[in-house]
This record gives sequence, structure tokens and C-alpha cells, in this order.
Amino acid sequence: QDELQLLKMLCQTIQSTTQTETANTGLNALRVVLEGAGHSLAGENLVIVVETLSVLSGGDYFHNGSDNSIDRSTKAWANASAIAFQNLKLIVDDFLEPQSADDELRPKSFSAREAILDCCVSFGKSQHDINTSLTSIGMLWSLADQDSTPGTLDLVLSKLTCLALDNRAEVRNCSVNTLFSCVVGLGDQFSNDQWEKCLNKTILFGIMKHMSSAINGTNGDSLKQNESNESQRYKVSVHHSRDSASKQWSTTLVLALRGLERVLRLFFCRLLRKSIEVSQHSNQHREVWLTATWNEILRMSFDCACISGERETLDLRLAGIELITLCSQVSCKAGIGAATNTARVGTNMEVVGGALRSVRAATTVGDKNQGSLC
Repeated sequence: QDELQLLKMLCQTIQSTTQTETANTGLNALRVVLEGAGHSLAGENLVIVVETLSVLSGGDYFHNGSDNSIDRSTKAWANASAIAFQNLKLIVDDFLEPQSADDELRPKSFSAREAILDCCVSFGKSQHDINTSLTSIGMLWSLADQDSTPGTLDLVLSKLTCLALDNRAEVRNCSVNTLFSCVVGLGDQFSNDQWEKCLNKTILFGIMKHMSSAINGTNGDSLKQNESNESQRYKVSVHHSRDSASKQWSTTLVLALRGLERVLRLFFCRLLRKSIEVSQHSNQHREVWLTATWNEILRMSFDCACISGERETLDLRLAGIELITLCSQVSCKAGIGAATNTARVGTNMEVVGGALRSVRAATTVGDKNQGSLC
């Protein structure tokens, strides 16, 4: 009990201090504690440690019991944020990996698991180092892989949705790609309720609708104007096709459309079968949600295909057209397999005496017994 009390006092000191050197010293001492006894931390004690690391992330973490007026996103706190992130990686890499193999060693409360995910989001929003933000996004996927229970998956997807709407294009794009990779990789374990929440609340209305609003709301504002009001640690040159907020939001929406294509290509037939099975044994609620979701997907892809603009929106229009095409393919009787099999057409033409002449009737070779994958 005395050791735990000392640990709480150390965490409280780190959270409340206004001196960067004090925070650095406390974080180094915390790392020594984790290396020696981190495997024994669980429940409330683990939550306290993780919340302490979140406070030093440099993101917009609103912590309890400490001074909210301290701005830790300034350059002076960059080193403290880096040390705190190393402590988080130590917890995730060394202590959480065996917990997925033995139920008795898992965190004892849902709050501990949620605190770790919140901490990853805090570092994902950190303004100190973009590499830290990108690494923390990958950690969310690792946590979902280690513990793929419905509660953890729902939390991870909600956290990735939050990061997918970040103001920085790099963080948004990485979060979108990670979100869809997580859905594609773990979609086999989704229940009908999870699929409904994933497609409607997470993908369609969670990120894609907000991205469309952001594209229309930025009105092509130049990034140079925004950068003049912010002190950035790294200065990079931006290609003219990505030199405005609207163009960069368009790029992120293209990634979301491509990701939705991956999901539909792999899971549409399964969703259709499940909805039919459930509707036969219920009040057809599932059939209603899938139909409404399908209509929303078509509407979203059509809006993207018809969006106005010049070359900067070309990729977005093409992505919308390709998604509409895929929807037509997966929902047709022959299924997506009919579109993936290439038909060979023999023209039976030859050059005779310098002229192109037909030697016999043209034939078409294809799979006439094409069956539906659904």
C-alpha cells in the first residue's frame, strides 16, 4: 500500500507541475517503476499512470484533478511528451501483449482499457511530433488485434473516427487507412449490431459526412494563411494540388471511399445473407437498416462523382464513380466475380497484302456459367 501511495503522489506531481524539468525527472522515475513493477499494475493504479501520461501528451486531453490552464503543447514541453510516449509504449509493448493470452492477467476494469485507448488518442492529437501521432494510431490497431472483444473493437473504431477528423492531413489519412484496415482485418468477428454501427455511425455519418462538410466549408482557403497563425516545428513544401485545406480534405475523402470499396468487396454478400436470415426471424428491422445504409452509400458516391471543381477534385470524382460501379457489381445477380473475370474476344483479323481482312467470324470466349457469389 505504501508503494502504491508513493506512485500516486509521483503521478500527481507530474500532472500538476508547471516546470518541464520536474516533469522530465518524474517521468524518468516513473519509467524505472514501470520497468521494475509494471507487470503488477492493474485497474485503478494502471488508470492513474496512463492518465498521467495523457496529461503530458501535448494534445487536447482534459484531465481531472490537475491544472487545466497549463499549455503543454508548446515547444518547451516537447521533451516531456517524448518521454511520456516512451512510457506508454513500454506499457503497451511489454505488459499488454501477454494479457491477451491469459484472461487472468488482463486489466481488471473496463476503465483501464479505455484509459489506454484515450491515451493513444491524446498522443495522436499531440502537436509536438507528427511521428508520435502516427505511431500512436498504429498502437490503436495493435490493441484491437490483441484484444478483439466487441467492447474493445467499438472503442478503437470510435477513437480512430475521432482522429480521422484531425486538422492535420497526415494524421487524418493515417487514421482513415488504419480504420478501414481494422474493419477489413477483423470484420469476420463483427456481429450484425457492430456492422450496423460501423457502417452508419462510424463510416458514413462518423467521418464521410463530416469530410464532405469540411470540403464545402473551407472554400479553398490557402494553407499558407493558416500557417501564419501557428508556429510549426517543421516546414514542408506542399504541392499546388494539395496547397489548400479543401484539397487536402478531398484527398482524405478519396481514401475513405477507397476503404469503403474494400469493405463492400469483401463483406457485402455476407451482410446481405445475414440481413435476409435475420429478417426471416424478426420484424425485418435488419433489412430496413441495410437498405437505408445502401441508399446512403449510393447517395454519397453520387455526390462525390458530381462534385464541381477542376483537376483538384478529379480523384474524388473518379473515386465516386468507381464506388457506384462497385455497388452495381456486388448487387447484381452474377456478383462481383462476373466483373473480375476478363472476357477474351477474338477478332480473327489478319493483315493480307498490306490490308486488314477478316478471315472468319469473330468469337467471344467467356464463362457462361458465371454464378453468384452471394
